[in-house]
Amino acid sequence: MRRILFVVVALALVGSAFALPSYYGYRGIMRVVDARPIKQGGIAFGLVSRYGTSTDDFDDLVWRVPGWYPDPAYVDTLDVRDKEHMGEAMFTVAYGLLDYIELGARLQYNVCYYERDMVQPRGLYCGRWDGVHGLGDAMIGFKAGFAPISGSELLWLGLHNWWSFAPSTNETVLSEDYCGRWIDPMPMWEMRRPRLSTGHTSYGVGALVSFDFAEVIPRAPLRLHLNCAYTRFKQSFSMWDYRENWDDSLGFYASDSVEVNLALEENALDFGAALEMPTQFAIIFTEFSMRYFMDREVDNAVGYFTPGIRFITKAGAMMDICFDLGITSFDPEYHDLGHDLYQQGGVSPAERLEHAPLPGGGTNDWTVGFTLAFSSDLISERPAPTTGTVSGVITSVETGEAVQATISFPGTAVPPVVSDPATGYYTVVIPEGSVPFAVSAEGYLPASATVVIQGGTSVVKDFQLELQPSGGAIAGTVTDQETGDPVVATISFPDIEDGPTATTNAEGVYQVEVPAGTWTIKVQAEDYLPQSQPVVVLEDQTIVQNFQLRPALVEGQVLRFSNIYFDVGSAQLKPESFAVLDGIVATLMDNPNARVQIAGHTDSDGSTSYNQTLSEQRAASVFSYLVQHGVPAANLTTIGFGESQPYVPNTSAANKAQNRRIEFTVLSVN
Repeated sequence: MRRILFVVVALALVGSAFALPSYYGYRGIMRVVDARPIKQGGIAFGLVSRYGTSTDDFDDLVWRVPGWYPDPAYVDTLDVRDKEHMGEAMFTVAYGLLDYIELGARLQYNVCYYERDMVQPRGLYCGRWDGVHGLGDAMIGFKAGFAPISGSELLWLGLHNWWSFAPSTNETVLSEDYCGRWIDPMPMWEMRRPRLSTGHTSYGVGALVSFDFAEVIPRAPLRLHLNCAYTRFKQSFSMWDYRENWDDSLGFYASDSVEVNLALEENALDFGAALEMPTQFAIIFTEFSMRYFMDREVDNAVGYFTPGIRFITKAGAMMDICFDLGITSFDPEYHDLGHDLYQQGGVSPAERLEHAPLPGGGTNDWTVGFTLAFSSDLISERPAPTTGTVSGVITSVETGEAVQATISFPGTAVPPVVSDPATGYYTVVIPEGSVPFAVSAEGYLPASATVVIQGGTSVVKDFQLELQPSGGAIAGTVTDQETGDPVVATISFPDIEDGPTATTNAEGVYQVEVPAGTWTIKVQAEDYLPQSQPVVVLEDQTIVQNFQLRPALVEGQVLRFSNIYFDVGSAQLKPESFAVLDGIVATLMDNPNARVQIAGHTDSDGSTSYNQTLSEQRAASVFSYLVQHGVPAANLTTIGFGESQPYVPNTSAANKAQNRRIEFTVLSVN
């Protein structure tokens, strides 16, 4: 019992695996079940084959036959080594009824044979094969599982149960030759698996726990499962048991027999654990499993240690190779349904049941397994399309004729395309979402549109271009906003392909001819911030458009603002400050490389420490406003000076108002 408890504790320290299918049909490894169900509508099936063998050592009794009548003096004791062979073929299937409920089923075919030691003592032939094969138990069941942590695969909890039915109960029987241990044609109850099935309906229910350590340790792709289940088995036995007793009065062996009809119901606990390490093409796993029969006192556990590897493909197919090593003992002379006790004198029904074969078989010395399976959960999901196709024709509004035009996509990485000059047809592959289209052609007004497309779809978008009317003119002046002095500037039209440009003269005056239409005029001058303005140019008319440029920021420049207002004794900005701050945002956005220090200042009212803290908080409030409206935080720093740097003496209310200010110092412009 201590050994069993030790093994159970050891099993609790390891885990099980995420793979398909287990011997129950459900997602799992071999005997261990995964708490995660397969997806709703998903299916998994597998063909499992196993071969196992074990050796048994006996001191067997064999008659020597000098004449027709046996004599007790003519009995030999032989050292016999017999071998058992066990084969299984299972077809398992699982189906995802819901995302949290999985159905499972299994159909099993068993082969059980006993190989007698090939010895011939003094002419008596004892070596032979005894066995049986046919359908074993059929099993059905369901499993429920859920993740208690929403959106995480770290932990899964589950519950599963199963029912097994016995389509066949054939028992392994002796062949025609007498072996010295049983009398023909009696069943071989001392085998590890003497029958194809239990002979009755059995059932079980178990709890499941699964962990995925990769959720918390990305570099540790280990997955862990633990199973614990209660099972109840039913067996029935019906046979005649024989024995040979030496009768001194008769001088020879006399046969005796008894009819045996027994029914056995017993309880068992199943413990399962396995640990897996997934790789790109295979899963390396180690599994432990233990079945403990609660109603037995001797030789009452069946356990295996199972290392293996599972090869997987993105097409859903998989192949398992595993090796079972028995970690519990099996005494074939004990599990003989009381036959040996009967030979020694007498045996009660309760004693026979204690010596009954183990449901599902005892522990094999070793077993090798091979599985071919398929699971829809392993199929790589094809990524959803992320692009769509837009096509159409470009024509003239006035004539309906095809136009050769250039279609570009501002703000995207999609290269421009050119429509066919004969048909005006174009086609382009663009990313899903809202994509701007800009269409331009010589002699025509440009056109634009925004096309919304979903991945994997096609959209038709035609454009009709208007002929470009004859031109007009734009004239005006460019001056310094602060001083009114003329500025030498360059005027351009970015909307017009190969459009005209102009330069102001010494008085800051310009004039340029452009096609009729609505255009953006851009003005640039050294040491000034650029300006852009839309204008409508009418045919054969001159439009006047003047510009006042603001000087660009200069390193060391200090901008003072006493009209940035806060609540009294607070760093909360007042709404009337927003217009001033929005102007500062525009200036800083026009100077994207400028680094600026935001400094807070107060008047002398209040304590020095209070004013220092308040100035720092107000500078921080301005910082937050600018960043929220698009100014990069990396371009800004803050500082508070409190009342230490008054702009004017704090001698009047008006002066104090000037001292309550925010200053912007340009630290650098490159």
